[in-house]
Amino acid sequence: MTLGRVVIVGAGGLGREVLDILEAINERAPTYEVLGFLDDKGGDRELLARRGMTVLGRVDQLGLLDAEYIIAIGAAAPRRRIDAFAIEHGRHAASAIHPAATLGSHTVIGPGAIVAAGARLTTNIKLGRHVQIHTNATVGHDANLQDYVTVLPGANVGGSVTLEQDVTIGSGAVLIQGVTVGRLTTVGAGAVVVRDLPEGVTAVGVPARALGAQS
Repeated sequence: MTLGRVVIVGAGGLGREVLDILEAINERAPTYEVLGFLDDKGGDRELLARRGMTVLGRVDQLGLLDAEYIIAIGAAAPRRRIDAFAIEHGRHAASAIHPAATLGSHTVIGPGAIVAAGARLTTNIKLGRHVQIHTNATVGHDANLQDYVTVLPGANVGGSVTLEQDVTIGSGAVLIQGVTVGRLTTVGAGAVVVRDLPEGVTAVGVPARALGAQS
């Protein structure tokens, strides 16, 4: 059997979590050969060495490696930038879906998605490019998570919610059914979103409101 060659972009904690996901996938059925990591800052080489891994070079080495890639960086902007570079150089993104995640029927997973252990996605959900659903987060029916969205641990995204491009949902946040969060907006940890949010703001509190806005 020929394994898919893959490199992880980002050698920090999230990168090691992605390595865990790939190893869990391989335990079910040999699927990936993980070549190593790419990181402009080098990462924690001691922690990587404990896993039998190393940093192969800087991120621009992605254009030279014959491998698929997974971008293990939490911030949306560098994900978008690295993805554009990779596409320009003819590289293809792999997805990392932990076997202990639950994906319901008619769920569409875009290239480069990361879905961590304990994540729960129900039915008719769409994930765009390089969407990240972190540990124990939930996404309800008919939700649309556009490119480079990040849903951090323990967040609850209700049914029919739309998260536009580059949105970040903080740990433990709750979004009620049917709301839309505009592109580039960040919802703070523990916030409760009960109405639509515009683009490019940071929203906090219960109920969530944009910083600087009147309650």
